[in-house]
Amino acid sequence: MGAKDNSVERSLMRRQSARMPFPQKTTARKKTLALRKLLRPLVGDSHRRASVDIHQYLRNSILANTLPANTILSQVEVAECLKVSRTPVREAFRMLQEEGLISAEPNYRCRVLGFDPEELELLYASRIMNEGISAAITVEGMSDAHIEKLSAIFNDMRRDEEQQDLDQWILDHRAFHQMLFSGANPKLQQRMYVDCQRSERYVYNSIQSGLVDIFRRAAVEHRDILQACKKRQATLVASLLTRHLSRAGIDILKALAPQWDPTTLRTAAGFMLSGATHLDDRQDHK
Repeated sequence: MGAKDNSVERSLMRRQSARMPFPQKTTARKKTLALRKLLRPLVGDSHRRASVDIHQYLRNSILANTLPANTILSQVEVAECLKVSRTPVREAFRMLQEEGLISAEPNYRCRVLGFDPEELELLYASRIMNEGISAAITVEGMSDAHIEKLSAIFNDMRRDEEQQDLDQWILDHRAFHQMLFSGANPKLQQRMYVDCQRSERYVYNSIQSGLVDIFRRAAVEHRDILQACKKRQATLVASLLTRHLSRAGIDILKALAPQWDPTTLRTAAGFMLSGATHLDDRQDHK
């Protein structure tokens, strides 16, 4: 009787299996269709499209929340949606991972990262220390040509604000900060460049949350930094930059993660401001 029951059970299981769909294929197809609503083929000779163009397109889509947090991206699906090969997509994914916009998942997939208060705090703490020291080194050796270029970038940012062109403001803002650490060690410059780009995700987060006061204040802070650069006041630039970065990070955390206590960020800012004051005192006694 037991053997007969087992035989009937196996028969029923085979019939059910025969009628069952293929969930993996169906799921993958649905995901591709969903992704097509978010991504569009790139214009031009897309099969030869460089990875940098794909990276820029995906980056803009993530920052603008067209690709929201926790969206799963696969090399195959993205390549199919953009009508490109997988090779440049793979390289674009690598660049997005370096910027902290996506994280690696199994099976050549990645996940779009959302707001992470811990990462934001550590990111701004790192920027305060690295950019503050690098700015103090850079400003002392700035030529008149460097000052003119920095002034031009500042004017571009003001124009972007008036025209409410956020995308261009982000690029000009990045260029402004890059000028402030352009005299640092090249390897350190590369690290700061990546950190600067990773911060931009949180700039978009704050704008989407309506934190416009941060940017009104930033315009004044950038002006003060520029004026100190013109006078070659290296320690003052380091102090102003430290306050600028720490206020931005703390304000974004206060608005988007009010329960988070940014102790590390405040400590990093305190150390930098204390160091700048000590350096000023030493120079005054020379």
